Amino acid sequence: MMAHHDMCIRERVIAVAEKGGLSASAAGELYRISISTAREWLRKYRRDGQFGRHKGTGLWRFSSPAEDAALVAEAERNPFFSARYLKPATGFPWQKDTIISRLRAAGLRARHAAVKELLTDEHKLYCLAFADSNVDRKWDRIVFTDESTFTSANDGPVLVHRPQGQRYNQHYMSTCERSVHVSVHCWGWISHEGAGFLHRIESHLNGLQY
Repeated sequence: MMAHHDMCIRERVIAVAEKGGLSASAAGELYRISISTAREWLRKYRRDGQFGRHKGTGLWRFSSPAEDAALVAEAERNPFFSARYLKPATGFPWQKDTIISRLRAAGLRARHAAVKELLTDEHKLYCLAFADSNVDRKWDRIVFTDESTFTSANDGPVLVHRPQGQRYNQHYMSTCERSVHVSVHCWGWISHEGAGFLHRIESHLNGLQY
């Protein structure tokens, strides 16, 4: 059986050849591997990030079923962990591309998480009471208005490893709190006919401005 460090070298040779564009001879020379060995590794490599041998196929797969299972289990427990954090959390011995490949094989792809505002129990009860008391309201005669603050904070989208069709599953949703950082403060409205105009507000919206 190939030693662990030798398998790491094989993975690196394949990675620099497949993703770095090097020839088999150049990749082998970089890690002091013979050209024939490097070519053999590349020949047996399946271009989906799997490095261990599949039974009866002649294709190599570096990670074991136990390592794969531990990786998938951790991603299901902590779906907001990136590949960078999953690697030390599980002790998975292979690189990012292999981690991503194993998660995809298990139906877990990195997707943008749906975001919902963090609500207290009081907020939830109020929303439910409002919905119950307005079931029969004529919504085509209602105008909704609200304020929003647009900020330049570079938070970016949140990625989550989740199965397809589970975007609004609570386990895979990201929560946010209302921003207290003012950049551009606006007021707008929407009705049954569509969105209305957007107005910029200086300072906070008071009764007189409204």
